[in-house]
Amino acid sequence: MTVLFPRRAGLSTFLAAALLLPFAASAAATDDKVGAYSPTTGLRSPGISKAACSTYPSGRDINVTRKMYEIGQNRKISAKVMLAMFEAGWVESWLNNLNCGDRDSIGIFQMRPSMGWGTYEQLRDVTYQVNKFINVALPLESRYATAGQLAQAVERSGYPYRYDQAQATAQKYINEAARPYGTILTLWTKLGGVNGSLGGPLAAETDYASGVRYVPFSNGIAVKYSRGTFSVWGDNYRYWAAGGGLATYGLPTMLPKRAAVSPTGTSGLTQGFQRGWIYWSSKTRSHAVMPAMQSTFVKYGAEAAVGFPVGATVTNSTGTTQTFEKAILKISPTRVTTKVAR
Repeated sequence: MTVLFPRRAGLSTFLAAALLLPFAASAAATDDKVGAYSPTTGLRSPGISKAACSTYPSGRDINVTRKMYEIGQNRKISAKVMLAMFEAGWVESWLNNLNCGDRDSIGIFQMRPSMGWGTYEQLRDVTYQVNKFINVALPLESRYATAGQLAQAVERSGYPYRYDQAQATAQKYINEAARPYGTILTLWTKLGGVNGSLGGPLAAETDYASGVRYVPFSNGIAVKYSRGTFSVWGDNYRYWAAGGGLATYGLPTMLPKRAAVSPTGTSGLTQGFQRGWIYWSSKTRSHAVMPAMQSTFVKYGAEAAVGFPVGATVTNSTGTTQTFEKAILKISPTRVTTKVAR
């Protein structure tokens, strides 16, 4: 079944055509694959590109498809452009970053350095190829009813029907690329998956900060970095995010664990971050004990003695103060600590 996409208003037909002119056809325009594609099985014979390669992959490269999806997601492309890109990649290379092809064609989309797509080195780079495809596709998107027609407008193949025929296969690999994987998948599954603590994924894994990867979920986030893979969810996630997130508290350094019961009988959870501990209970909700207060909090017995925090760590010219269930802890500018019972 052909999927129709809404047209995007405001794009100039002349501009769209003009932007395509510098890009000559990929090798798909002159290959000999007519009749080689089976719309019933979703498989194709690679034709010239296979004949030109001494070895040829048997299926998609998951690392390539994940990178394709991640780049498209981060650029906020439409479902139509995403589908066009995956259809083109499946037809041209079975979604692999080939180092071979007809004549000088290489890469996922079998782009040719000699035809203006970029240098050989650029066209070996997945990020470059994907961005090049998107850059050409975006101004053309509103002119075509289907993703396959859009893919053809970019690839300029002699056999334009092939891309729409690849719709089901391309969508399967889009769905696969969008799912959590690796250590984040392991943690998410451990926490109950879509019906667990984090809820369902909202986007595919991508960069969060230098050296940090993350997946946003409907009820929190999961991050992985040099220290491990951790998540923060629920009230603690909302508190962490509203209070400045990474800039204020840093990344989680552990999963939530059971806190000691307070003198008032309050039970709840505590979670460590690079800068601070966030405590939660159904009674007190979420509050952080920041580094300026941590050693004093421990000195006076932590939550088992002074209770859960019920307010923020406040530091000003008079020192540092924080209110807990059973005490107010104070630190003077000269580092003298006091406990005032509540």
